[in-house]
Amino acid sequence: MKRSSFLIVCVALTLSILQSCATMDGFLFNTQQVSEYILPDSVIPKSAMEAVTMTSGGFKIYGFFVKSPRATASTPTIFYHHGNFQGIQSYWDRMEYFYKAGYNTFIYDYRGFGKSEGRSSQEGLEADAEAALAYLLSRSDVDRTNVILYGYSLGGVPSVYLASKYAAPNATFQPKGLITEAIFASTTDLVQSGSLLDIPGGFLMKDEFANVVRIAQIRCPLLLMHGTADRFIDITRHGEKLFAAAPTNLRPAKEFFRIEGAGHSTIPETMVLNNYIAKLQDFTTRIR
Repeated sequence: MKRSSFLIVCVALTLSILQSCATMDGFLFNTQQVSEYILPDSVIPKSAMEAVTMTSGGFKIYGFFVKSPRATASTPTIFYHHGNFQGIQSYWDRMEYFYKAGYNTFIYDYRGFGKSEGRSSQEGLEADAEAALAYLLSRSDVDRTNVILYGYSLGGVPSVYLASKYAAPNATFQPKGLITEAIFASTTDLVQSGSLLDIPGGFLMKDEFANVVRIAQIRCPLLLMHGTADRFIDITRHGEKLFAAAPTNLRPAKEFFRIEGAGHSTIPETMVLNNYIAKLQDFTTRIR
């Protein structure tokens, strides 16, 4: 190959790699910061939506605690980790679903999302999850033995991280269960399934976000939900791979729930809301 042709190939390869990196960064961290949160008109009374502020790595992190209308001392709390689209304000509907189902709910914005300060990264996601958990467990109205981790899409990273970190029998906190919805196995799998170049994902990405490694370390019950029509995070390459990697002896429940025809963000709607709520209630009842 002539030197000029070789240089052209190298430049083209470099540009393709940079384009893949930019695309993946945009997919993982589609942030949109706001100066104030606009509370929705919903079934949740505004008086039940408590705004909270935490500190993580020197940055202010913002969230909301929504108390169940039927709260008791042992009411389950859904600790919700949202996806990569903008921030809390894109997930008010999920708060409504959990409120209707009778759960306490805690949601927060990772650094760089919503009002939260800083810039997003894997390290930041994990630190923010730790700070949010510490705040949640400090509340006198939360039963620390009945906290259920829930991760949607990008939220699989902090939720699986916490489930794996606090898996030991003598851990200071043990999650009651882990619910995941449309989460990815790793960025390597994302790149290999979405990049125009058939090159190792690790070559492109600084952070691995290896949910598939960490999910093998969890010890709490697992409900893994994935839509068969998810065009962003394929059910076979990601959902099935994650479920296979999870321990086989998770008691009292380990379940892979396929939702026929559901896309990446349409699982509750495809199932029909009442069926989605019933599925959550069935899982949380089984793991009492």
